[in-house]
Amino acid sequence: MSSDRPTVYRRCAPVVDARYEPGGARTPVEAIVEALSEATGTDPTAISPLSNVVDTDALDRLLSRTGGGAATVCEIEFGSWTVFVRGDGRIRVCDADEPTDPAPAFDPPAV
Repeated sequence: MSSDRPTVYRRCAPVVDARYEPGGARTPVEAIVEALSEATGTDPTAISPLSNVVDTDALDRLLSRTGGGAATVCEIEFGSWTVFVRGDGRIRVCDADEPTDPAPAFDPPAV
C-alpha cells in the first residue's frame, strides 16, 4: 500500500529505541535526553545540553501538539549520534560512527 508521506531514512546503526507519551508528564526532550543517556552509558546530567543543537522548546511544541502523529519525524544530529523522533512517541538513537546501508528510520506507520 503506498502512502503520500515521505520516508525518513537512517544511514547508521540503531542502538536504542525508546518512547514518550504524547501529552504525558515527561516531555519529548526529556525522553530524548534519557535515550541518549542510555545509548552513551552516561548520566543524563552529564550530557551536553540538547539546547546547543536544537531549539528544545520548539521541539517539545512540535512533538507535543495534538495530531503530530507518525507523520511528524525529526532528525537531530548530536555529536556522533543521530536521533530520530516521531510525533507518535517513538525515538530511535543511532550511532553515526557505525554506518549502514540506508533503511527507513522507523517501520512505516499503520494506515
